[in-house]
Amino acid sequence: MYTVGIDIGSVSINCAVLDKDGDLVYEAPYQRHFGRFVPHTLQTFEAIYQRFGEDTIESVAFTGNHGKIIASRLKALYEYESITQVLGVLYLVPDASAIVTMGGQDAALYLLTHRDGQWYLKSFAMNGPCAAGTGSFIDQQAERLSSFLYDENVTFSQEHISEILADFIARGQDSTGAAPVACRCTVFTKSDMIHLQNKGEPLANIIAGLHQGNAANYISTIVASQEVKSPVVFIGGVATNQLQVKAFRRYFPDLIVPPHHTSLGALGAALFARRQNQLSKPDLTALETMADGAASDFPIAPPLRLHKTKFTDNVVIPKRKHVLSTKLQVYLGVDIGSTTTKTVLMDVNQNIIHKQYVRTQGKPIEVTQRLLTGIHEEFGDTLEFLATATTGSGRHVVGDFINADLIIDEITAHARAAVYWDQEVDTVFEIGGQDSKYIWIEQGNPMDFDMNKVCAAGTGSFLHELANKLRINIVKEFQEIALSSKAPINLAERCTVFMESDLVSYAQKGARLEDLIAGLCYAIVYNYLNRVVGKRRIGKRVMFLGGPSLNKGIVAAFENVLRQEIIMPEHREVLGAHGAALSIMEKRLNSQVVGSNFLGLEHLIEADISHKETICRADKNCHNECKLKIYNFGGRKSVWGGDCGRYEMRGDRKETEEDWFKKRELLFLQYLNDRVVDWRELLSRAVAANQPCESFDGKPTIAIPRALHMLQHGILWAHFWSKLGFAVVFSPKTNHEISVAGIESMTAETCYPIKVFHGHAKTLLAKTRYLFLPTIINMPTSQTEETGFFCPLVQGSQYMARAALDIHGPSLISPTVYLKESVERVVLDLHRNLGDLLGIGRSQIDRAYRQALEAQVAFQNDLIQYGKNFLESLQANDLWVAVSGRPYNLYDERLNLKLGHNLAKLGIKAIPQDFLDTSCVDLSDFPNMYWGSGAQIIRTAKFVEANSGAYGLHLTNFSCGADSFIEHFYRHVMGQKPYLILELDEHSAVAGMITRLEAFKNVIQNEHSQNLRNWQNTKCCAS
Repeated sequence: MYTVGIDIGSVSINCAVLDKDGDLVYEAPYQRHFGRFVPHTLQTFEAIYQRFGEDTIESVAFTGNHGKIIASRLKALYEYESITQVLGVLYLVPDASAIVTMGGQDAALYLLTHRDGQWYLKSFAMNGPCAAGTGSFIDQQAERLSSFLYDENVTFSQEHISEILADFIARGQDSTGAAPVACRCTVFTKSDMIHLQNKGEPLANIIAGLHQGNAANYISTIVASQEVKSPVVFIGGVATNQLQVKAFRRYFPDLIVPPHHTSLGALGAALFARRQNQLSKPDLTALETMADGAASDFPIAPPLRLHKTKFTDNVVIPKRKHVLSTKLQVYLGVDIGSTTTKTVLMDVNQNIIHKQYVRTQGKPIEVTQRLLTGIHEEFGDTLEFLATATTGSGRHVVGDFINADLIIDEITAHARAAVYWDQEVDTVFEIGGQDSKYIWIEQGNPMDFDMNKVCAAGTGSFLHELANKLRINIVKEFQEIALSSKAPINLAERCTVFMESDLVSYAQKGARLEDLIAGLCYAIVYNYLNRVVGKRRIGKRVMFLGGPSLNKGIVAAFENVLRQEIIMPEHREVLGAHGAALSIMEKRLNSQVVGSNFLGLEHLIEADISHKETICRADKNCHNECKLKIYNFGGRKSVWGGDCGRYEMRGDRKETEEDWFKKRELLFLQYLNDRVVDWRELLSRAVAANQPCESFDGKPTIAIPRALHMLQHGILWAHFWSKLGFAVVFSPKTNHEISVAGIESMTAETCYPIKVFHGHAKTLLAKTRYLFLPTIINMPTSQTEETGFFCPLVQGSQYMARAALDIHGPSLISPTVYLKESVERVVLDLHRNLGDLLGIGRSQIDRAYRQALEAQVAFQNDLIQYGKNFLESLQANDLWVAVSGRPYNLYDERLNLKLGHNLAKLGIKAIPQDFLDTSCVDLSDFPNMYWGSGAQIIRTAKFVEANSGAYGLHLTNFSCGADSFIEHFYRHVMGQKPYLILELDEHSAVAGMITRLEAFKNVIQNEHSQNLRNWQNTKCCAS
């Protein structure tokens, strides 16, 4: 007699069979169910009955995400995978102390103890609702790089996915060095990977970096500070991935991957069934009828029908049948997107005479060569290229390759094409593979825009991933299924993982597939309107562009929700490329471009592309040692790489402005002057002595992390400790190593600045006599009635760092300080904490603190004076940008991705909030502003709103709870005035930020010019 265990997970069904002696006699082949787990469960039973005979099966037990609903319907045994996975592991590795498990959507850690022949679960940790770091996460990245996104002939099968994944892993094993890839969130991962691809990082290095980042994310979010003892066992579908195993062995050198590692949950379920010692053979009749009929109590939406919109399918341009006798003058536009690359050939009458639309595959240069080959095959030598232009996320590297005459951001390009196709258009919705965009147009110019921030829900890749999991072709089948629904289900507009959970939940309750797919169309629309458009204006002429606009179901959902016609131009899937061609044509006609730098089709097609790697030495004061790729484009040198954006932009950049972020940093260092010890010198002494450098020039050393509130009040504390006779040491600027150290040391999920703070604290450990980690509760405020609090995570940062890094003992100095309070109160608190510990009298502390406070105030006053000089230097027609944000975001070049440098390089006059005297700005309409930084941000916004030539840019970071509220207030204050909110995080990709900055510059220039024209007209009328 046999016992069967079946594990129905989020992605696969696994099955194990035990004989009467408890020996494993059969493991079913790994099988993906693509969301159709009911029929696959039936197939599994049929295979087992055929192999062993139905009468020999004594008992069956289920486990896994979807196992419970099946067990409930069949009245069969069920046990949670947290138990069955442990039982399965201990069957093969009886002394296992830790279990690392990674499945389709789940990742977990089990820590076990063994006593008196029994095992006990000491600790359990699991990933949250995000699927980053799971099997589905790896599958998505492999498919995005290796499979077709929009291909009518695509096949959906386990063999297809296995082949893609095997090739993906094989490529990664050829890596010469893992590239930095943030894996905290799917969106950050894609952003980093696309950025790396577009600047030419070899795919092997990107894939290796993905797996290393995945392991680091697991250590940070799940292992945290827990002690993991050997033997460590790695199970689940991802344990088959040799790259992931290799990445984990950096942390667990003796990691064990046992046999049957994909089926140990099923094995544990079978062991559980044996222990129950009861017959449990299910009646499959209930399973066969489980999906019959649909429930009627689902929230529904109207069927997807087009009543006002004129939908045009993808228009095919016929190939030319004869060779022209004379050269045909054309403009070339190339749109290199995150997932697809498009080209448009436009004649002098602005007609599209040729277009191409293919997947990028992470190879922008090679794909561009292939597209140029396609043009040459059709037209031969009959073309005369008047000018060329590139747009999209890979516009700079491809623009450099073809020597483009114009490199333009995709916001401006899409707006230009939209106006060409409909001169009355006022609103553009554009949904691409990775980005969603909103553009407001007035008098033919973009006057406002926004893009999705960190969430890719509702984009082309989002649709593709969900369709793949359901084995639906995204091109035509998806649309046909959606339009066949008579009762679309109202799904919540949420991220990919939540959406997939909703789809599965409704499917379990009997929902029809067509109703779910139609509901997904509505969910995409609501997601876009709520997360991208928000409260921005939606006009009377709305145009929908991008790959998903070819899907009639999504178009119908937009029409039904907005209750108005959606403008659907021909060739809308390539309008970014068309807009680039139109833009360069205008510049040529206006004599802004004379002649063309285009190198010719044959030259580019035949160009031999090679590269070598080196380390960036452009800035002697920068110690990041970024890797650079020096390309040889058929004899032309092209440099790409680095985290600062130095090599990101091409074209004419003569109009550079002053970098006010750098100016603040130089002033900050000037005020530190001789107050701090050089970090490199101290580190060399500590390394040479193989022990902390407890004194420097006879002074006891004290270390201060260059993070969080120290970027705001670092001068205060440097002067304070220096006046008391200490040698002050600041940690180095945030770099990749510090960032990774912080991420890997976390014991809880926090915002990125807190992780970076952990990295700085870890860098300073055991290097000096003392480590200064104060608890700063609040900051000085403009008005006494304001509370001025720091956020709870900043207030409690030292407690988290102490727990995570095991910091203890007399070397830690951690007073609690209320900076808003009087000098006497602060001195009292400092003396209470430091007096006995360091043997320092109150008078010494009082004198040192007052002198340090004078230095801090002088620094702040100098900033304000610089700001006044800046404002006085502005001409009547100048526009400028005030950048607001929390100091630890604004003034750390790793966290702000060198924002100041990139603003200056783009020719934007931009000044951080610390340079502006906003103390007199009335904040009475925000009487309960709790946060000190929040008050400064809102004051800056009101200052900008009141000045006609000023515009606002707000920098924030993902997971900032306080800013999730502040952003709404910021938008409210700005009203109809254009502004930009940048939301950054762990990713190092700067390309997305530069796109937004370029578009923002174009928008505010248009708005400012229009305001000046209106003012001139008003003045003329008045006279």
